[in-house]
Amino acid sequence: MNDETGSLDEKLRRKERAEEAVFFGKRDRALVERLRRVREEEIRELAHMRCPDCGALLERVALHGVTVEHCPDGHGLWMTESELHALAKRERDSWIGRYFHRPRLKSD
Repeated sequence: MNDETGSLDEKLRRKERAEEAVFFGKRDRALVERLRRVREEEIRELAHMRCPDCGALLERVALHGVTVEHCPDGHGLWMTESELHALAKRERDSWIGRYFHRPRLKSD
C-alpha cells in the first residue's frame, strides 16, 4: 500500500509540474509577443518621417502646390505616388513630366 501511495504522489507531482510548465509557457509566449509589438511600435515611431541616410527629421515643403518631405541636409526628397503624379502633370515639359506622360507608340 505504501508503494502505491508513493507512486500516486509522484504521479501527482509530475502532473502538477506539467501543468505549471504549460501555464508558464503560455504566459511567457504572451509576454514575448507583447514585448515584440511594443518594440516594433517604438522602432516605427523613431523612424517615422526621418531621412534614411542621416536620420534627420524630414521637413515638409511646398513645390509647385504639392507638399513633399525633404531632408534638411540635402539627402533626398520624398513624396507619395499621388504627389508625384500631381507634380508630373504640372511639369509636362520637365524630365519627370516626360517620364510619366510619354507619347503612346502605335503598334501596327
